[in-house]
Amino acid sequence: MFFPDAQHVDAIRRALWTDRDFGRAAVMVGAGMSRNALPRRPGRAVMPTWWDLISALIDRLYPQGLGEDRRRSELLRQAGATSTALRLADEYVAAFGRSSLDELILATTPDHDFKPGRLHRMLVELPWADILTTNYDTLIERVAETGYGQRYTVIRTPSELPAGQRPRIVKLHGSFPSIRPFVFTEEDFRIYPQQAAPFVNLARQVVMENVLCLIGFSGDDPNFLAWTGWVRDQLADYTPQIYLCGLLTLTNSQRMLLQGRGVTPIDLTPLFPTEKYPEPGIRHSLSLEWFFLSLQEGRPYDPLEWPAPTPTSTPPNNQLPAVLRSSQTVPRTENWRPNDHTE
Repeated sequence: MFFPDAQHVDAIRRALWTDRDFGRAAVMVGAGMSRNALPRRPGRAVMPTWWDLISALIDRLYPQGLGEDRRRSELLRQAGATSTALRLADEYVAAFGRSSLDELILATTPDHDFKPGRLHRMLVELPWADILTTNYDTLIERVAETGYGQRYTVIRTPSELPAGQRPRIVKLHGSFPSIRPFVFTEEDFRIYPQQAAPFVNLARQVVMENVLCLIGFSGDDPNFLAWTGWVRDQLADYTPQIYLCGLLTLTNSQRMLLQGRGVTPIDLTPLFPTEKYPEPGIRHSLSLEWFFLSLQEGRPYDPLEWPAPTPTSTPPNNQLPAVLRSSQTVPRTENWRPNDHTE
């Protein structure tokens, strides 16, 4: 099947697999990745997303049957708009207080009712220069602590940066259960460059030094728009390649808009048509699995593994299209082991 964005996947792959301990590609992970978590107990289906949080705000601010049904319906239609989502969070703080907002976020996103899934493991097995995330949940750092892939330092607050060695998992917007504020309101985003200046400087450095891959975001995700807009403002024409990867279902004008903002879309929709993959959740998870397997294909040949390379920890899925193959043959560094659990 023809895949028009194949060359961009290959560009990330080449940046990722270099002859050093970690690659020259970094990743920023959004809320969509958390949908791949596994429930620990019955009654939990999938981890809520940013949009579920917005719906919870609307439920509290404009309960059904109290004369606000028209306003409620209007807000639900507009909840995908960045300005509406962030302003609703500010409205909630004005009505109920900041601590109430934090409690709502914690209640709506029950972190420890879920555990990392296969795709979280596949993510951390890749030799990213850094993993940045706007998610409050602890799924990524929990799977990293089990010993898959390279050793990551978890950075939850700017004060931890001086002692944090690369590669790092950086929690840009707070972390459950108590690293606050959980960046969520319009005011939070407005003051973020001043209040979290060390994180802003870190993100600038990461973007300047690496190819940046965004996973788990949509093109109109508030976190995506805030971060890519900031990068564009700060670095202008010197912005390195930023790739937005996922089932984006873009029109030509939407693709042009992203490219005008300095973001190259990698739209996996042609590989995963809805007629063949009708269930949205399965479709999204399979598309990410295909993407990670295609990145793993860039892992250079290691003479120490002759006559056969060590298989990846995740076998190919028969439901997937063929992964993109790589012709890279440069021996990889001896320091890299995809499943080294030793100290």
